[in-house]
Amino acid sequence: MKFFKNILDFYIQSSLLVAVAVLALVRVTEISLQLSNNKMLELTSFFGTIVGYNFLKYFEAFQKGNFDFNKNRYLIGLTFLSIIAVIFFFLQLNNATQIYFIKIGLMVALYPFLRKFGFWKLFLVSFSVTAITVYAPIIQQASFEDNEKIILFQRFLIVISLMIPFEILDSQTDNETLKTLPQRFGVFKTKLIGIVLLFPFVFLEFFKEKMEISTFVLAIMTALFIGFTTFKRDKYYSSFWVESVPILWWILLLI
Repeated sequence: MKFFKNILDFYIQSSLLVAVAVLALVRVTEISLQLSNNKMLELTSFFGTIVGYNFLKYFEAFQKGNFDFNKNRYLIGLTFLSIIAVIFFFLQLNNATQIYFIKIGLMVALYPFLRKFGFWKLFLVSFSVTAITVYAPIIQQASFEDNEKIILFQRFLIVISLMIPFEILDSQTDNETLKTLPQRFGVFKTKLIGIVLLFPFVFLEFFKEKMEISTFVLAIMTALFIGFTTFKRDKYYSSFWVESVPILWWILLLI
């Protein structure tokens, strides 16, 4: 039992779960817009997420000298291999997509310095995820249709809503100077904001060329996760179950 728990903990702590979730969102975009699989883009997004997210997650500990290299040797190994992989797959992309990913990478690199503006953190992360999982797959298209604009806006909204449980649970340890949503408005109002954002997410579905039932299922699922978020929840509630929602979305579209 302990062995499987250690595997699960590594899956979460190494950002593998986040990377699979980002890959799932890229695939959701490709399926929804009936785009052909761009394996190089998908793999660049996957390995780039591991590198980028681990940089964000452990930057502060490394900066303060609190990062235990021996304890995190497997994480370091995975990150190093991911750096090699992301460089390889990145070089297979066309010039326009490469330049686009470099811009997103620079934005991610600035995040530790912008994090002190806690209120905007939510929107910065959502913008970055949307840019990678929606705009990157369609950047090579000649025109930007209404359907694509709808999906772009929907993705921005759903990512913010999915981050609400993290914002609430993190507010217990976040520095009060960050002024995150829960710190500014309290837990109840923060939950309300996350749930209210789901209404335009669903409403926009009626304007798409083809409505997807998965959108409505996802909205209900996200609302429930937000509603049941409390300080008593264990670490797996947000770091495993909530982060797995994009993967469930992908599965729903495959069924």
